[in-house]
Amino acid sequence: MPRATRPIAPYMRMEPVSANRGQKRGVVRLDARTVHGRLVKNTRLALLEHIGPNATLPQQALIERIAFLELRAAIFDKKQIEGSFTPNDAAVHLAIINSLRRLYQTLGIQRPSPKFSQLMTNGKAA
Repeated sequence: MPRATRPIAPYMRMEPVSANRGQKRGVVRLDARTVHGRLVKNTRLALLEHIGPNATLPQQALIERIAFLELRAAIFDKKQIEGSFTPNDAAVHLAIINSLRRLYQTLGIQRPSPKFSQLMTNGKAA
């Protein structure tokens, strides 16, 4: 009787080692020593700190997407400052910003609510 085999997802196929240094398709590794790598790492850490220690797997996936979109937005910001920003870049940049807004909204990032002690001190001062 034939065994049931696991389906291989396209992103799990390995490409030749020389082409991508042994990384799986769809998995991006950044060098944390570069400016881009540090930006992604710092964005990821800041969002995980904001969410708290009990971030679920979907929240972690959203944070990963947000980190890479923040990187792309920063690259377009630099391009705009340098003066090499094209109308096509503007359209892509706006799409990235809107995607970020929706991801932040989905993740539930909002202004933290004031603590009870802050409300009491504000009420007495008024």
